[in-house]
Amino acid sequence: MRVARKLLVALAFLAVPIAWLIVNERTASAESDLSVLGGGTPVAVQIHDHSCPLCQRLKANAEDALAQMDAPPAWRIVDINTTKGADFANQYGVGHVTILLFDGQGNRQDTIQGVTSTPSLRSSFEQLTASRR
Repeated sequence: MRVARKLLVALAFLAVPIAWLIVNERTASAESDLSVLGGGTPVAVQIHDHSCPLCQRLKANAEDALAQMDAPPAWRIVDINTTKGADFANQYGVGHVTILLFDGQGNRQDTIQGVTSTPSLRSSFEQLTASRR
């Protein structure tokens, strides 16, 4: 009985982090899906390095700006430390700490480089989405 209880406690203890990892992986996979480019919806794509504090700050500011909008552009993140992310960054001639803005046809409309304030990002995102109206 004692062993069974310890086993149940251990399983319960592990269930939360495992569930978090599964949800986090699915979210990351969806956020990195670039197939939406050119699909009719404006898209903001951050070139991101998870170990870069400036990238983390830009991401937080961008996500705050997007959360303030009624109709934000699609949001995607590519990891510059992966082949897919590095190829994407090289294709557009940019490095990390960068957000690329694409119209619904997949044409690059703007490049935001460096840590940018939430209000400035929101303004850029609103200009991008105004093109679909």
